[in-house]
This record gives sequence, C-alpha cells and structure tokens, in this order.
Amino acid sequence: MTTRIALLLPLALLALPGIGAHAQPTMESSQAQWEMSCSIRRDKFDYVLPTAMRRNGIDMWIVIDHGRGTEPLMLDLGIETAYGQGIYIFHDSGEGRVERYALSGPGSSDLATLCDVYDPLPPLMEGPEGEELSQLQSIVFGRDPERIALNIVPEGIRGEGVHVADGLSYKDYTVLARELGATYEERFVSSLDLLADFHGEHVASEIVEMSKVGDLTRRGLERALSNEVIVPGKTTYMDVSRWLEEHRESMGLRRTWFPGLRFVEPGSTGYNGLSSNGMERVIQRGDLIYVDWGLKRNNFATDLKRTAYILREGETEPPADLLRAWNAAMAVRDIVRSHVRVGRTGREQLDELKQLIRDAGFVYTELEAASDVPGVEVNIGMHGMGNLAHDVTAGIFELWPELTAYELRPNAFLSFEYRIFSPSGHDPGYKIHISIEENVVVTERGIEWLYPPQDRLLLVR
Repeated sequence: MTTRIALLLPLALLALPGIGAHAQPTMESSQAQWEMSCSIRRDKFDYVLPTAMRRNGIDMWIVIDHGRGTEPLMLDLGIETAYGQGIYIFHDSGEGRVERYALSGPGSSDLATLCDVYDPLPPLMEGPEGEELSQLQSIVFGRDPERIALNIVPEGIRGEGVHVADGLSYKDYTVLARELGATYEERFVSSLDLLADFHGEHVASEIVEMSKVGDLTRRGLERALSNEVIVPGKTTYMDVSRWLEEHRESMGLRRTWFPGLRFVEPGSTGYNGLSSNGMERVIQRGDLIYVDWGLKRNNFATDLKRTAYILREGETEPPADLLRAWNAAMAVRDIVRSHVRVGRTGREQLDELKQLIRDAGFVYTELEAASDVPGVEVNIGMHGMGNLAHDVTAGIFELWPELTAYELRPNAFLSFEYRIFSPSGHDPGYKIHISIEENVVVTERGIEWLYPPQDRLLLVR
C-alpha cells in the first residue's frame, strides 16, 4: 500500500493546475485583468502621483490621446479613444488628493470612467464677457496652475523609454495652446521628470502583476531551452524562436520583441563571440546559448534572459572553465544585489558598484564585449523597466547616462542585467561570455526577486 501511494502521489500532483515541469499557466480572464488595471490606477493616482508631481514642481498635468493608442501612456490612464482628443487632467493643490478628470473625445469608450478613478466633471464656468467656457478651460482657468506638464520632450534629450513622455502631437499642442491662450502656454513644461517618478515607483498590485508576467516569461524560456524543444544537430535558432512565438500566441500575450538567441560561433571552443549569425543555424553539442525575450500583458513588459549549455556526447555536466565562468557571474550577482538600494541615483550606485567589482578582483569594462586584458571582465547595464521593457526611469548603466541622474524610487522595477567575460581554460585567447538578465523589484531592503532567478546553467542533453 505504501508503494502504491508513493507511485500515485506524483501523478496526482502533476494533475493539479500549475504543477509539473511543463504545466500550462493559468491565464486570467480579460475581466480579471481589467479589474487589476483599475486597482493599479486607483493606487497610482492616490499614492504615487502626488509625490511625483510635488517632487517636480508640477501643479497640473494634461495628457491628450490623439486616438487609437497613439499616446504611449494610454494604458496607464485608461484605454485609447476611438477618434482622438481624449483629454486627461490631473491637478495638485499641494496637499491631499490629486484631482483627476477624464474628458472623453468623440467615439471614445466609457471604460476609462468605469474604473471609478476619475472625478465627476466640475460645472462649466463663464468667461470674462459672460461666454460659456469649455470643460478644459473651466478646469484650467478655475485652478490657475503655475506649471503645466505636457507629454513633450525637449530637443536633445536621449535615452531609452523617453518616447513615453513625448506623445503629444503638434496638432493637439496647437489646439491646447489656442484653447488656453498665451498666458498658460508660457507655463507649459515637459512631463519627462514627472514620468520618470510616476513610472519609477510601484504599488503592491503592480508588483503582483509584474511578478505574474515575469514568471510566465522565465517558464517559457526554460521550456524553450530544454529537450522539449531542442534536439542537438537538428533544431535551429529559428525553430526555438518559432516555438517561443507560438507559446506566446497560445497565451494571448504580446511580445516585447522577437526572441533574440545567441550562441557560440562555429569552430570556437572557447564560447567567445556569441551572436545570431544565421536564422537557420543548427544548434550543436558544445554550444553555449542564451535567449533574450520578453512578454507584454496588462501594461507590463518583461525583458530577461536564460542561458543553456548543450552537453557533448559523454558529458554529464558543463566543462570546468564554463562552470568557473558561471560561478563568477553568480559572485557578481551577489555583489550587485547587496548594494543596490532605493533613494539613491543610478549614477551614485553605478560608480560605487564599479569600485566594489574591482575590489572583488574583477576587471570592470565599459564594453559589452571581451578584450585582451587578463582576468574576468564585468560590464553592468541595468535599465529601468515595468510599463516598458526599457522604461524612462532610473538606470544603472553607461549606455544612456542621462537616466542615471534619476533616483531609484520605492518599489522600482529594474532589469538586473550584466555580462562577464571569463578566460577559457582550454582555449587561450578566448573568454567565456555569460550574460545575465532578471527583472527585479528594488525595495528599501535592496533587490528582491519577482520570480525564481536562474541559479545554474540549464542543460540540454
């Protein structure tokens, strides 16, 4: 009887939803996702927006949807209008709750107001000569804001995700300036810094949602880099990418980008020069592979990697130099995780991490490629993320130094991304390239995992 129970128990567990190595994820209904998005908007408007506006000296923020999703922030605010000119106004008196109004454009859906996150529209005012003002004019003139943020980015500002603060069309700017007049047009400022804080701080329901889509992403990648998908000597790069795309479609999700698979160049035994040098390249035994991929769901986007080694005939584990490289990558992970905190700028933390990595005996490099210097090289490239895979929030990387000026806000989402280049023990002149990327939340305690990270190399037999 004991033996029978022992045999049946694993089968019973595998039959439960979500249990088993390749169990299909349980997907929430569109209604459940909509309810979650409403909860997120309420908490963001109540808890995050007031601080973001006050930190940046913004009295009013106006967002105009040009129509059919052309405004990058529409999923933060509601849903896209059908034909344009959906206007969203946020006003901060300097204390307490931020007022928020949704002025629907022609043909727009009422779903934006069904979340119950917007206030009833105030009565229309009369102008100085007794004429009735528009709803937009009544709200703005009645509150007389000193600084009005619009989604426009000044010329010369660069950086990943900056477009999220640049959604206002020239036509809508012209209409807005005409409606409000020259006095208020002189008070227009960019929403860029406001957006960096608004997207850079997250509430509990956002952490829950980001954790879900992160776990879906890593589980898909781990299945793709297994013998379920890969047959050494037969499976191509495109086969793996197609499987991931079909897997994504089966879940009804959007992609962050097409799967980026990297592998050892043919003829190299040192795992150097990882690249995608042919969509139809066949995966061979002895390859070191990683895939960079992400999913989008309910206004959250992931961007992470998983790495696998294709065992050679007779191997039961990776070669010793590859294991040394992986262990070095895990040592770097511990250094970074132990020192990144909220409340400090990306620049402060990047400069500190560079020195800590040197103090640990590694060579810090500004390059994303190996050089001929002795030792293990390390490059850090951690970018903000969450509502975008590369968001306009605080970064800890040199690629876009402008974003390192921002401070990591409470519960910031961060791409925990870095590379190491470790000398090959059997192939002098080559370095083993290990690329790590996880999506994490940064709290007052430091970096915390949103889903199980990759602690060891995946093996394909």
